[in-house]
Amino acid sequence: MALLLIAPLAWHRGLAHFIEWQRTRFAVTSADRVSQLVGLSFDPMLRDARGSRSGVAAAFDWRLAPGRLLEAEFEVNRQSQASQAAFSLLGGAVPDAHAIDPRLNLNNQPWSLPVVFDGRTASLRYTQLLAADLQLKAHAMTQRLRTDDRIAFPFGCSAEGAFDRYCSDGSFDFYDFRSEGERRRSDALDVGVSGNLAAHRYAIGVLAAWQRTINPLQAFNFVGTGTIDGLSMVPADPTLTTPNADRRERSLELYLRDRWMLAPRWSLWLGARHTQLHRSSDPKDGNPSTTYEQTFTTPWLALSHRVSDALTAYVSWGQGIESTVVPNLPTYQNPGQALPALKSRQLEAGLKAEGRDVDWSVAAFDISRPATTDAGTPLLSRTIDGEQRHRGIEAAAAWRSGAWSLQGSATALRARREGAADPAMNGQRPPNVPEHSVRAQVSYQLPQLPGARLGAALTHEGSRTVLPDNNSPTIGAWTRVDLSLRIEQRLADATTLTWQLGVDNVADRRAWKEAPLQFDHAFLFPLAPRTWRAGVQAAF
Repeated sequence: MALLLIAPLAWHRGLAHFIEWQRTRFAVTSADRVSQLVGLSFDPMLRDARGSRSGVAAAFDWRLAPGRLLEAEFEVNRQSQASQAAFSLLGGAVPDAHAIDPRLNLNNQPWSLPVVFDGRTASLRYTQLLAADLQLKAHAMTQRLRTDDRIAFPFGCSAEGAFDRYCSDGSFDFYDFRSEGERRRSDALDVGVSGNLAAHRYAIGVLAAWQRTINPLQAFNFVGTGTIDGLSMVPADPTLTTPNADRRERSLELYLRDRWMLAPRWSLWLGARHTQLHRSSDPKDGNPSTTYEQTFTTPWLALSHRVSDALTAYVSWGQGIESTVVPNLPTYQNPGQALPALKSRQLEAGLKAEGRDVDWSVAAFDISRPATTDAGTPLLSRTIDGEQRHRGIEAAAAWRSGAWSLQGSATALRARREGAADPAMNGQRPPNVPEHSVRAQVSYQLPQLPGARLGAALTHEGSRTVLPDNNSPTIGAWTRVDLSLRIEQRLADATTLTWQLGVDNVADRRAWKEAPLQFDHAFLFPLAPRTWRAGVQAAF
């Protein structure tokens, strides 16, 4: 049973202790400010995964003069949580989800340590009205992150010469992985103007960003053999044996966005981003540094037509950029190195309708994004290899009538590999992509109890492939139903209490929720078991 309490002070079994104070906006001379202090310790449904989170955040704004606003935010937080180790294929078969305890955590060694995140983030934004239809905005942000990444890591089966799955008998290779003291620094400055000019509503600006990652030596040491019953104990080996790589990146982007009113019911949406990118990777194993620069422009274009006051049709096309870095693991030939930026594209057409009682939308899309492949023996090499093409239809609707409300969405998706170096890969489904999904929510306002609302939610996802090959096994489709009760209670002193009671996965459905492929290894994560939750939130 998991229990969540949001209150001035509370304790419970399940998610343990939660304490939160929050002050809403109030005026102090010329400044408004928001502050929040959070402390949380929890014991989730997953065994051997206790953790804690604490932090403080505040936001301030000063109206320096008419048309001038200065806003500042900062946040300091710390989170400590044991990682959840995944299951995998057993030989060539998907294990029976009904035979697996979803509460079992394979990262349960006596020496297992939590992953710890320490973060500090601050931003400052200045807005000035230059004219009736012209505004200047400057926004600066800085962030410092420190991470201790640690796990008793199940990975592969050397006994059977398979490193993308576990052994047929349910055993696996165990590694002591530790990457402690990772440091990341990010800084950004965005300066732009926006306004209206004749039939145009535009924004133009420049965004500069800097990132630096410092990675110390890692431990990635074989320590023995584990089993999926979680009973095998192996010795620790925290020896720092794996060199890592530091990374730097800086970028300068010029952007332009414009909505052009062609006619009373026609709009042309234009966007472009021109980017200069510089990236470098500095290995600590004696290999030379890798550095590259790229310049590219990513446009975006859309045309919309207001068919009626309630119905809009549109078509859009755009490009995007993705960045990827080779994992810092000794199983790779080129660990820590940055790959060239990957350019994707998207084409979409659809309809949107807004009514008094019903809103709905339907869209057809075609997305192509570059794919990467991990290949090689005995060491892997990550390379750009063709693309994934996702084509499908997505529909959504919301209906309201009196005490009832209903909303839902559905997606049908055809995802395939194209242009791969290995012809046998082309036409295959990418791993971990469901062919369809459905989500629905219904709620009812109880007339006998003001402020009380009953709710039910349904989630369904189709089957997924596990490996990117012709004979890939699949995990089956699954459906989950959740129930909830929410009550809002207004007190005489303007305090509002929100009481919540719910149960997730009412039928205690057992299934594999997802099957991500990472480090060229197939991972399986189970659907969370039936979970009760209750809580109360106070707003002053």
